[in-house]
Amino acid sequence: MIFVDECKLKLKAGNGGNGVVSWRHEKHVAEGGPDGGNGGNGGNVIFEGDHNLNNLYELKFNKYIFAQNGENGKGEKRNGHNGNDIIVKVPLGTSVYNANTNEIIDDILIDKYQKIVCNGGKGGWGNAFFKSAKNRIPTLHENGDIGDEIDVILKLKYIADVGVIGLPNAGKSTFVNAITNSKAKIGNYQFTTLTPNLGTYNFGDNKTIVFADIPGLIEGASAGKGLGHEFLKHIERCEILIHLVSLENENLFDTYNAINNELKLYSSALINKKIFIVINKIDIEEENIKIIEFKKHFKDQKIYEISAKNKLNLDILLKDIEQSYVEFYANKNNIVDDTNNNIKVIELVQEIDYAKELQIKQISKNTFLVDSKYLEYWSNKIPLDTDDNMIRFNQKLANLKVEEKIKEMGGKKGDTMVIGKLELVVD
Repeated sequence: MIFVDECKLKLKAGNGGNGVVSWRHEKHVAEGGPDGGNGGNGGNVIFEGDHNLNNLYELKFNKYIFAQNGENGKGEKRNGHNGNDIIVKVPLGTSVYNANTNEIIDDILIDKYQKIVCNGGKGGWGNAFFKSAKNRIPTLHENGDIGDEIDVILKLKYIADVGVIGLPNAGKSTFVNAITNSKAKIGNYQFTTLTPNLGTYNFGDNKTIVFADIPGLIEGASAGKGLGHEFLKHIERCEILIHLVSLENENLFDTYNAINNELKLYSSALINKKIFIVINKIDIEEENIKIIEFKKHFKDQKIYEISAKNKLNLDILLKDIEQSYVEFYANKNNIVDDTNNNIKVIELVQEIDYAKELQIKQISKNTFLVDSKYLEYWSNKIPLDTDDNMIRFNQKLANLKVEEKIKEMGGKKGDTMVIGKLELVVD
């Protein structure tokens, strides 16, 4: 299967069902009252974390995801069924972005965590809802709201505690295989690993560390060379890095710098992580002048010497990784933000002045375009098929003094005003 860690989707939540006008029809009841039911709510589009997934491959070829519309109401006060939600399962570590603004909507980091990305439209009321002491035979009813629609970009960044980095052939896959339950493909040629491989390492009292073998890093990776540019983002969520340097390389420090510089160029935050520098493949030759020269560059830092293939000195390295892992999460859990303690926050709801938002533009001699989110919403919500609904919508127009403003602009009775999909006559 092709590894896919980024894709674009078009999402559409379900529209709400329409409320209906209906009247009781029973024997011995001369004038039955209103019994029109309400429309059902439209289905939501929901993203859910699934720890069994490690790829966005399936979504790459399923670019349009639509939830079900709500059902229309029926007579006898029967409400329409709600539309079914559609649940989109994604790997843990998936970030959801608004494709138009590039703003992040959410990070899906926990198994079975759900996030509603598109809300379904609310169903419209039927005429039974509008019955009152003042209006016993209402012909009022509503259309359902239109469901949300959005284009999103999904970016998968693997969740791992420890990322293993290094040039191709550094022995990353062999190392991860040696200490975890991973069975990554290995071989002595570049780009053997084409996807990040994850493996779990168990220690102590039911503690688990997740290691990720990050493939494809070469000099120039941050600028898009090789495969590294595609996988550098997977390092961002790793709290600890292991930088493997193969003893097979002629100059170990130059080899180390090649990768270290790519990390700096991609993100300075990567360099500030806890990094273990490890020389691998000492089974080739344990006492080596290259190791001595390399260590001269790191007087204050411990350099580890291992053979992942022969599992030599792995216990020393893993013991220190365990300690760093425990210390990191202990410190993380002890951080307490008390800056807002005992402060009561009252959020004020800002009312929108729809009259200020209203804009009217004359587009021809006798036609005026009315631009108003408020009126456009109600033009979809209120079907102009009954006298009661016409009166209700005219009240919305009167609230904003639309016809008065058109006449102030030189309009007259009989001219046309366009509101959304509606064309109405100025009275």
